[in-house]
Amino acid sequence: MNEPQRHDEMAELKGMGSREKVYRVHRPWKHRELLLLPLAGAGGGAYAATGSWWVTALIVVVIFVAGFVGIRRIPPRTGLRQVIVYQGGMLLVQAAAPAVPLPWNVIDSTEVDHGSTEITGFMGKIETYERFATISVRPKGKRHPLVLRHVVGQYDLAQDIEQGLRPGLLERLRGTLDTEGRVELGGLSVTDAGLVLPSSDRGGPAATLSWGELAETRATGVAEVLIRPHHAKDRRIAVRNATIVRDFIEETRSLSD
Repeated sequence: MNEPQRHDEMAELKGMGSREKVYRVHRPWKHRELLLLPLAGAGGGAYAATGSWWVTALIVVVIFVAGFVGIRRIPPRTGLRQVIVYQGGMLLVQAAAPAVPLPWNVIDSTEVDHGSTEITGFMGKIETYERFATISVRPKGKRHPLVLRHVVGQYDLAQDIEQGLRPGLLERLRGTLDTEGRVELGGLSVTDAGLVLPSSDRGGPAATLSWGELAETRATGVAEVLIRPHHAKDRRIAVRNATIVRDFIEETRSLSD
């Protein structure tokens, strides 16, 4: 039995159904400057052979792109190597440890952290560029999340996980609202009568927004919900699984009509 078959068998034993997608993990490139030596050598050799700066530049670019793509396709020697998504969960394939099966019903929530870097550009202007993201998966009953880094197609994976969690998470949210009359979602609370928003001023009282005062809600990405009242400023509130939270808010509002 080969490795993919063993993974599929493990998933079947956990009731996760058939395989849908495979996301590979690239090896972090920590010492990019090491590519400068072969580039310099190739550039010098190309110019000596052709005498053309244009041809030399083209050869250097081709070598750089090939090296960059090749290095990124080398799997990591340790840690996470693949994330395999199944109908009923996902399997974390590790380099030097057993694979970890995670059925959707054992995951409490997920969170995406958008990494960015600032570069000082023309005339001193600061430009911010998004360069990576990490996905934190929180299994039920576990104190610390599982952090997925350097996944190729990371935002697609985050959406796949959220879609897998949707039925179970919505059911849990409905159950909490029925039994407790209130669902706490980070700084945002949902009740039968409307929303309770965190104070816009540090230390101030929370703001209550009835369903009649709410004009629109929208998930802006996977980690933020936009709340748009009729007669007040928009509020952006960080929540986990924003699309599911937004759908739960709209569902609760529709039931109050």
